[in-house]
Amino acid sequence: MTKQPRKSARGIPFLIALGFTLAFSSLSAAQEWAPSKPLHLIVPYPAGGTSDTIARLIAPQLGEALGQPVVVENKTGGGGVTGTEAILRAPADGHTFGIIASSYASSVHLVPDLPYDPVKDAQPLTLVTRVGVALVTNPQFPAKTLAELLEMAKKDPGTIPYGSAGNGLSGHFAGEAMKLAANVDMVHVPYRGGAPGLNDVIAGQIPMMFNVISSVMSSVEGGKVRPLTVTSAQRSKVMPDVPTMAEAGLENVEIYEWYGLVAPAGIPPEATGRLHQELEKVLKQDAFTERMEKQGIEVVANSPEDFATFISGEIERFGALVKSANITLD
Repeated sequence: MTKQPRKSARGIPFLIALGFTLAFSSLSAAQEWAPSKPLHLIVPYPAGGTSDTIARLIAPQLGEALGQPVVVENKTGGGGVTGTEAILRAPADGHTFGIIASSYASSVHLVPDLPYDPVKDAQPLTLVTRVGVALVTNPQFPAKTLAELLEMAKKDPGTIPYGSAGNGLSGHFAGEAMKLAANVDMVHVPYRGGAPGLNDVIAGQIPMMFNVISSVMSSVEGGKVRPLTVTSAQRSKVMPDVPTMAEAGLENVEIYEWYGLVAPAGIPPEATGRLHQELEKVLKQDAFTERMEKQGIEVVANSPEDFATFISGEIERFGALVKSANITLD
């Protein structure tokens, strides 16, 4: 009979110590990882937009922290699909990452033959910002509150138009979510961007539109449009007198336009850790947060794990809304 070796109590402290050593080594690896060449921050949208502005605010300070320049590249086309594919198909070595927007979660339900899997092909880094959507009307429009608007819509179904910055964008989703929650019928009028739609509201060509708070704020302050409600969970700090959809009794109308950073799936865990670590520092600097908050934009800067959960939740939520409201890009 083979004699089994005795288990020594001395081995237990050794294993505990080994566990702490391994954990410390993993943390150190994340802290010590450094890029060996310039990094590329891909923006799938044109220069001058919100995503481009965020990228160009982040890049210099992130580059300084990592010891390599961060080069911002605008790769447009396909409503953001072309640039997003470039991010997710880049070498998974930690040297390429990029910005995604809320349409990243809805495109899987709207774009035929999407050339990537938004969950499997991405390594989330952090949710950078989010901003609610405001419903604004021409000052001469009869409805002064959301309740009055919904009453009008119920009396004359299918006759009141609302504008948005385009099919499948946050304003469109906000409008359709409101219609479902309130059981009203209104006509969606998509524009090629938020500015043309807002100009038509101001000119009285269309009575109202859903657009992100940061894009309508100056027109609200100037009295050119009247805000009726916002889709964020809480009232906006820059429009504290404007009630939320939830306050009006409408559920499931919490819609945001958001921006986050992802890398290709499979990048080294230590690269994910270091990139997130330095990004969090940059995003939480007063200069960045104050600039965003002045526009009504909330800085989030959450963990890669939390951002991954958020993306999956948004994909599921937008999918249900696309199906219920029969939303298309046409």
